[in-house]
Amino acid sequence: MKIKIAHLYYDLLNLYGEQGNILALKNAFENQNVKVEINLLSAGDNINFNKYDIFYMGSGTNQNLLIVLNDLKKHKKQLLNAIKKNKYFISTGNSHEIFGKFIEMDNAKYEGLKIFDYYAKQNPKRIVGESFMEFENLTPIIGFQNRCSVMQCDDNHLFGVINGYADNYKSSFEGYRENNFFGTYLIGPLLIRNPHFTDYIVKDILEKKNIPYTEITNTIEYKAYNEYLKNFYDL
Repeated sequence: MKIKIAHLYYDLLNLYGEQGNILALKNAFENQNVKVEINLLSAGDNINFNKYDIFYMGSGTNQNLLIVLNDLKKHKKQLLNAIKKNKYFISTGNSHEIFGKFIEMDNAKYEGLKIFDYYAKQNPKRIVGESFMEFENLTPIIGFQNRCSVMQCDDNHLFGVINGYADNYKSSFEGYRENNFFGTYLIGPLLIRNPHFTDYIVKDILEKKNIPYTEITNTIEYKAYNEYLKNFYDL
């Protein structure tokens, strides 16, 4: 058995070194003695959405985000089917903005993929800083945000905000979730800093494939996470 991961637009959406999320997934699966195949895919490539178990996209510049948006429009039907089939799709930073109705940036309005009902607008005030989030029984989720966009998202929230930044200044939620599509502004990388969240994904995928899962919490990732909480998580 081999888990297949597609790193989408690895060369265009690589603003904050978020390829660490791919390495976190690879390491977590290999700790379960499961082999991993990682394919790097970009604009113009033929993407077979039936082939992969996990899709990942990271942050990008405004220019690169539009390149990706235009390319993904060619794959919209297959992409939507993959989400409906509960394929895991992890989108960090500003990349999840393109799945919404529209993006306003650089004094222009760009039509999104319209897969989800949210939309994003760039703001003159930049949002920068650490955030603590709640997610099911995995609280807290930790991450960093560095963005100038605000998002209007009325439902299907991914995280509740404990301390830090929400989608917009009136919300108490961050990110978007539908089935196994996880879209969030959190970077860090997210899956490196939150090994319990990474293992949540790994466990779910393995159990659906009837592969035994063993809980492993003595890794350096868990030690770093617990040390960070000890030093900075005081609520």
